[in-house]
Amino acid sequence: MGCGSVLGDLFYLADSLIQSWPPGASYQARPATAGISAGRGQDLLARLYNMYGEGQISEQVFSALRSLAERGELRPADLAVHRARARRGAIGSGDRETANALRAIRSRLAQLAQARRGSERVLADLEARMARMERRMADKDEAARQALRSGDEERARLRLSERAELEESRARLMAQAQALRSDLERLDDLRTQLEAKAAELEAVRARGRLAEVGDGSNRPGG
Repeated sequence: MGCGSVLGDLFYLADSLIQSWPPGASYQARPATAGISAGRGQDLLARLYNMYGEGQISEQVFSALRSLAERGELRPADLAVHRARARRGAIGSGDRETANALRAIRSRLAQLAQARRGSERVLADLEARMARMERRMADKDEAARQALRSGDEERARLRLSERAELEESRARLMAQAQALRSDLERLDDLRTQLEAKAAELEAVRARGRLAEVGDGSNRPGG
């Protein structure tokens, strides 16, 4: 999704990843446009993320408009109203827009951190289950060998059949664990990009405030 705003794109990616949680169901990332009709609905959503990424709207306004989009009720006029408000307040609004963007970044970072903690618990559980299955598979192997030594081939085949079922279950868990690890890598990459953008915005805000101080000291009588 090209939002026309780097930060808007990052927010979109973050929401897509966050919406694939809570972990334990599917580890396939669900796009942030899930539940939103194609065509105009997704175009409006792209424009909404663009405004959000540029700091033109607050977190509260974004959430309200995002809810409208999910219900198929977001209209171009809704965005136009808030864009007009942002333009009317454009003079001296740079710090406000930066503050809006920073709050949005911090919100996403908090959500990503929460998602990561939940995913780490799920991954630990998967790994523990796989370890238990490996031990049971080893037990089945030993039981099959003992059965063969005692001449009970039928019992040996049964133990090996049970081992094969365990191996299939373990393979499914391994696939889930690998998908979850991939999601965690994407999450960490996205978190790094958001943190870098936050640092950039903090620097922009600091320069702006220094410029204001300098302008004040250069005024007559300053």
